[in-house]
Amino acid sequence: MSLEGKRALVTGSSQGIGAEIARRFAGEGATVFVNHRGGKRHPEPVLEAIRRRGGEASVVHADVSDPSSVEAMFSEVGRRAGGLDILVNAAGLADRALWNLAIEDTTLDMWRRVFAVDTFGTFLCAKGARSLMKRGGSIVNVASIPALVGDTEGLVYASAKGAVVSMTRMLAKMLAPKVRVNCMAFGSMETTWVDWLGPEQAKSYRAAIPLGRFGKPSEAASLALFLASGESSFITGQVIALDGGEAIR
Repeated sequence: MSLEGKRALVTGSSQGIGAEIARRFAGEGATVFVNHRGGKRHPEPVLEAIRRRGGEASVVHADVSDPSSVEAMFSEVGRRAGGLDILVNAAGLADRALWNLAIEDTTLDMWRRVFAVDTFGTFLCAKGARSLMKRGGSIVNVASIPALVGDTEGLVYASAKGAVVSMTRMLAKMLAPKVRVNCMAFGSMETTWVDWLGPEQAKSYRAAIPLGRFGKPSEAASLALFLASGESSFITGQVIALDGGEAIR
């Protein structure tokens, strides 16, 4: 699943799953653009890890919820790389306060905040990537299991990801045959989200997973690599669950 000679942009890749994907892509030979919105979390550790292993990576700053910021980011990528082969839409809004809210406490402003990043940001970046994928390419989106099967927590997040699922299937048809578009639907993964859970709550989450554990960022990176590489050249418009069987009904 070599990405030798490929140019890849991974949004939200200064930490977590996005950072793991960026490291994996660079390890497989891709020139990687690490997207960072700014603020307290800096992408330098990701860049250093990539460069220590002989990979090639650089930073592009952009807030994916801001159309002008996204436009500037893709202009910069085009200027520096001459085009793009792979986009992974890993950027997402993580806010513990929005996770387990009663319906009466959920406001439209919360919906706007989450959709601006997870849904509108995915669209804006897909639109920008398409303009740079002159020789074809692969777009990998990110959704979540509750968007597919429902849940009692994370209403706003699941709804935003549900829109990403629909967008994936639409774009796969609209951008074929040159650009493939697929989606990874994550179950419970070992990210900062786990810190939101108390010990008993974490235990109950694991008990609901047939494989008995949370997923690892490295496993998400492996799936992203497969979907971005030529090994999946006949796969488009698919939503692939990475959930240890959590969504089995």
